Amino acid sequence: MRVRLDDVELSADGDIAQKSKSEIYDMAHRSAISKNRVIVNMLVDGEAIQDEEAFLSLFGGTDIQFVSQPVIDLVRESVSEGQRYLPTLTAGLRGIATMFEEGRDQDAKISFSQAIDGINWLVSVFDRSCGLLGINSNSFRSGNMTDDFSYLNKTLEEVASAMGGGKSMRIAYLIRERMLPGINKFAAYWSEVAEQLDSPLQ
Repeated sequence: MRVRLDDVELSADGDIAQKSKSEIYDMAHRSAISKNRVIVNMLVDGEAIQDEEAFLSLFGGTDIQFVSQPVIDLVRESVSEGQRYLPTLTAGLRGIATMFEEGRDQDAKISFSQAIDGINWLVSVFDRSCGLLGINSNSFRSGNMTDDFSYLNKTLEEVASAMGGGKSMRIAYLIRERMLPGINKFAAYWSEVAEQLDSPLQ
């Protein structure tokens, strides 16, 4: 069996062919981290594997290649993508509030569900970027991120309750007066993460 990280063949104690997929992944992951890189893709016998879970469930394979990327490059791409998406999200939320105000509840609920997916994606990318850069969630100048996220989650719960009661105007109010300011705070935190890309962590 051949196992590579990028174009460098990896060696292990004992017969690498006897290693489990979990052991092989951990070995490649440790090697990548030691070089300040992160695994972004996997190929088994030339076939791309979607993610770590899919790789761990595989049987066989004689040529395994892990493709890595510098941590700072991955974070830079993620932060840039998030910054591009934030204005789209805020515009979308304003449009959803308008739909609720106009009584177009069904369309508004569909769009709101999509907006929630977008928020969840942003949060996951944000958390991953902070983790890779070693940023503490309590170190932001813009405010208390933990409190602001809790407030946003509470607002989402109130929106869900209002939807259950068919309170369209209440939903629109919560989106405009609570969610949108919360997303704007999130944008400020995002900008602070972007500033870290020029720090000595590179």
